[in-house]
Amino acid sequence: MNGRNKGITILSYLSITTLLFIALFPVYWMISSSFKPATELFTIPPKLFPRSFSFEWYQRIFLSSDIPRYFFNSFIVSFFTMCINIVVATLGAYSLTRFNIKGRKTLLILILFSYVFPPILLMLPLYENIIALGLLDTYAGVIITHTTFTIPFSLWLLRSYFKEIPIDLEEAGLVDGLTRFGVFIRIVLPLAAPGILSVGLFSFILSWNEYLYASVLLTGKNYKTLPIGISEFIAQYDIQWGEIMASSTIAAIPVLILFISIQKYFVKGLTAGSVKG
Repeated sequence: MNGRNKGITILSYLSITTLLFIALFPVYWMISSSFKPATELFTIPPKLFPRSFSFEWYQRIFLSSDIPRYFFNSFIVSFFTMCINIVVATLGAYSLTRFNIKGRKTLLILILFSYVFPPILLMLPLYENIIALGLLDTYAGVIITHTTFTIPFSLWLLRSYFKEIPIDLEEAGLVDGLTRFGVFIRIVLPLAAPGILSVGLFSFILSWNEYLYASVLLTGKNYKTLPIGISEFIAQYDIQWGEIMASSTIAAIPVLILFISIQKYFVKGLTAGSVKG
């Protein structure tokens, strides 16, 4: 390795290290602050490491707040949003790539347009429809609104993935006696698993972190989600930073576990169709 290449390699590592530090330091600060006692949260200069670990904030959010209930509500909403998104996006993307549907190009443009449309502009019509359906302050109302912005992107992503699966494999399955549904279940779905898992993770994270629709559609404590619960620690004259840090740390755990579980499929699923071989 000559001097120039070595310099480029060192510069690349330094750049990556800097970016990782910028991205991960807030996460570290959130976790470390959740274990700091009240006397250490606002010390000047701030301490990078807690002098003594304290579970005070976790005790408060679990024993003296509704965070456990909000956590359960978020899981219910995100889980069913993910399931509906996977089913609809998988079947829709497969149909758009395998069947000659009249007006397919127009439909694809409309799907893309619905994704790039600013969510805030959809608030009023969605709110009126949810009220008309009698789904205000219910799990179903929030799940429906969340699927409106997760399904369009998932359809486009899976469409690119299904286009990379050779049709010859499906034709061979049909020749061997499988039905069209059998080909889809036994051949297509296993090959499309990385893409399907990717859109599942994408929809779960979006639903888990979503605040705007949930804050408008959920008015009672019984159905509020975790982002709304965390925001309740911010009052007009007081911000409960300890509870916020502990709640945010708890909120990050399901997403982290889910991502670690399917990380080997995630990048492959997102990059499908980007390179033609």
